[in-house]
Amino acid sequence: QRAVKVSLGQMDRNLLTSGIQFYNPVTDKINEYCVKQDTKDGQADPLTADQQPINISYKVLYRIPEGQVLILYEKYAGDPFDRLVAPQVQEAFRQVVSQYKADAATKNVNVIKNQVLAMVRENVKGLVEVVDIPITHVGLPEVLQQAIAQKQVMEQQALQKSYELDKARKEAEITVANAQAQAKSIEL
Repeated sequence: QRAVKVSLGQMDRNLLTSGIQFYNPVTDKINEYCVKQDTKDGQADPLTADQQPINISYKVLYRIPEGQVLILYEKYAGDPFDRLVAPQVQEAFRQVVSQYKADAATKNVNVIKNQVLAMVRENVKGLVEVVDIPITHVGLPEVLQQAIAQKQVMEQQALQKSYELDKARKEAEITVANAQAQAKSIEL
């Protein structure tokens, strides 16, 4: 834990570290920051390239570098995750998912995760260290799920018909070969 001490509205430039610290509760305020890795859950509802809303649940693993605590307090009063990281993650999901159609978004979850992670790291570089952003769930609207299921059924049926056609061709070839063999045997 690290803390920033504010006395009568003035920030003390010396970080408070773990241990016993003395302060006047009437004139001083202590703002604590955890410099260990932390995890926060989040949810994004971006639109895909075909304007379909999808629901993405994710976790953000991040840590605040000790050297950035004072800067974060000055520029982003409050929780650095809520003020800085969360909006960047939301915007990154919106931008990245908008490049994919709905069915492709569900198939390319790892690619999307890596693109979002790279974009967030670039936007918060130096201030907060974003370790990872694993996607835990991707949800599609019920209508879209039914359409995708129906598309998969149609693809399976097309493959089945193709298989049956190939099977009929092979059976026809075998019948022709047997007929030719019988004709040769009758000739002899």
